Amino acid sequence: MIWTLLMRDLGSRLRDRSALVLAVIAPIALVTVLSLLMGGPDTKKIPVGFAPDSASTVSKALQDGPLQQLTDDDVIALTMYADRAEITKAIDKGTVDAGIAVDGDSVDVIKGGGIVAGAIAEAVARSTAAAVDGVTTAVAADRMRGGKADPETLAKAVLAAKPALDLGDATPVGVLDTKAQLAAGMATLFLFFAVQFGVLGLLEERRSGTLPRLLAAPLAPWKILASKVLTSLVLGLISMTLLISYSSLALGAHWGNWVGVSVLTVSGVLAAVATVTLVAGVAKSSEQAAAIQGMLAMGLAILGGSFFSVARSGGIAAILSRITPHYWYGEGLARLAEGGTLTAIRTPVLVLLAFALVVGVPGLMLAKRTVRA
Repeated sequence: MIWTLLMRDLGSRLRDRSALVLAVIAPIALVTVLSLLMGGPDTKKIPVGFAPDSASTVSKALQDGPLQQLTDDDVIALTMYADRAEITKAIDKGTVDAGIAVDGDSVDVIKGGGIVAGAIAEAVARSTAAAVDGVTTAVAADRMRGGKADPETLAKAVLAAKPALDLGDATPVGVLDTKAQLAAGMATLFLFFAVQFGVLGLLEERRSGTLPRLLAAPLAPWKILASKVLTSLVLGLISMTLLISYSSLALGAHWGNWVGVSVLTVSGVLAAVATVTLVAGVAKSSEQAAAIQGMLAMGLAILGGSFFSVARSGGIAAILSRITPHYWYGEGLARLAEGGTLTAIRTPVLVLLAFALVVGVPGLMLAKRTVRA
């Protein structure tokens, strides 16, 4: 009987355009637009010219060192020229943005209109000059001590030495992919709207007179309530799953470990269903319930960081943000971004389930009175 009621409610809700808009269309459209706005312009390789000197050690160090590395990393597109004059002509034509010309031990940086290209060329020239100076100093120091090391061997050792200051990888650890973070914020925001189409149906059916007819049938009240709760749960899971899948496949968002994401998502949906169940038990009418649920959805989303991080601002707002499901869902995703698995998200999942229990149990008790009323 619960299954029959569930299929009836789901069929009705899936035909309801308002449910379809709030659960699927609106979040997907909003995430798409915001993702495009935040994506910024497409990056391209910076065109740089290079005029080498085949007899110059400095030229070889430049070409085999930083210029080769920048080319391999797709930062620059390197074009070879015969001399400085050809690079200048290429800059005037707009073929390259900047260039480097080598003549013996002299390195000449030619800058054009490209500020970034000019800065890169100058930085490359300076770094190479510093490396060459280091080799020269090392050879001179070896000779002053009476050493007889081969200059070429010594030069290779100096160039291969690890820098005294290692800046490491600037990629932030534990920070969720930008597109996934955006999708997660919108998903949790609209989740609290999507789940209302299940449990709040109790109030709609009481107003329309359908609920008394169901109670007149040989049907236990708890089964009616269970079907509504399951409807909210299924709608919430559909909304979250579609948005997560869409952001991954269409927008290229990286969510992390899929098992962990799935467990977090189910826990978050349970927390949202518990909230709407409490609203259904407290509200006197479907209109009042929709208004309360709307305010709760927006309030919790703002406080929990669906739009921006309140937790980083400090103060009472940062403390209050930690009582929202949105915060702990985002916290769990951030831990998965570190490469964590189920163990890493144990605390966020437990907090979400505790929220569902603390809010859901009183909600079920109050909603049960609504069914009997």
